[in-house]
Parts: sequence; C-alpha cells; structure tokens
Amino acid sequence: MTGLNHAATGIVIALTIRKPEFALPLAFLSHFVLDSIPHSVVSLEKKNLFKLYIIGEALAMVTLTTLCMFAFSDQWLLIGACALLAFLPDMFWPFFYNGMLRDKPFFKKFFAFHQGIQWSETDRGWLVEALYLSVLVVYFVQYHQAIA
Repeated sequence: MTGLNHAATGIVIALTIRKPEFALPLAFLSHFVLDSIPHSVVSLEKKNLFKLYIIGEALAMVTLTTLCMFAFSDQWLLIGACALLAFLPDMFWPFFYNGMLRDKPFFKKFFAFHQGIQWSETDRGWLVEALYLSVLVVYFVQYHQAIA
C-alpha cells in the first residue's frame, strides 16, 4: 500500500478512536492489514523514477498529515503520531536494502513477515489504492462537516 494510504488510515484511526492507548497500536497494526490486501507494486528497477516517486509520496503524506493536524487541531498530536505509526514499518525498508538491519535477528524475522504479507502486490493494485484513498477522503470531508 502506498505511504499516503497508510498515513491517511492512521489519521482516520486517530479521528475515530480518539484514545491514544487504543489508536496508536491500531495505527501501527493497520499497516500490516493494508499490506495484506491487493495494492500497487513500486518498481525499484528505474532508480531515478523511484526517487521521484518516493519524494512525491513523502510530500503527499506530510501535506495530508499537516492539513489534518490544522483542520482537527484539538487532536493534532494524536493525528501526527498515528500517521507516523501507520507508515513506520515501511521506514525500515531502506535499511533492509542497504543490508544494515538484514542480519539482525529481530529485523530478519520482521522483514520476512513484512515481505510475506505483500503477496497481493499487483500492477492493477493502484485501482484498489485509488478507491481506498477516495473512501478516506470522503470520510475526512464528512467528519470535518460533522464537527463544524
């Protein structure tokens, strides 16, 4: 799943649950649930294109999270924390590809698990991702209107 969808899911969890003791672990666990459903595959073969994708993805996540932190300022800290935790497992992939954590016992198991649930990566996964993000955006709009 794209980082944007992970972060958006974390934000929805923060807005819905509102209790950090439940929202924070659920945001983290949501990452693995999302990675187990059909989603797009990002190719590492074209490094320059991949770098642009990563930069765009990071900008989109930071922008959405910042906008939501301002729009729902009473929950800004929980929103930021849940968005970060929902994306956190993907932050370890660069360390895996560089070999830095690959041989550490905990991370060896973690990467095996994380890679194992990615069975559903597909070229058409972007359709699922786009639909999912659309549903989340509708939720944001409805939630904002309900509290306004």
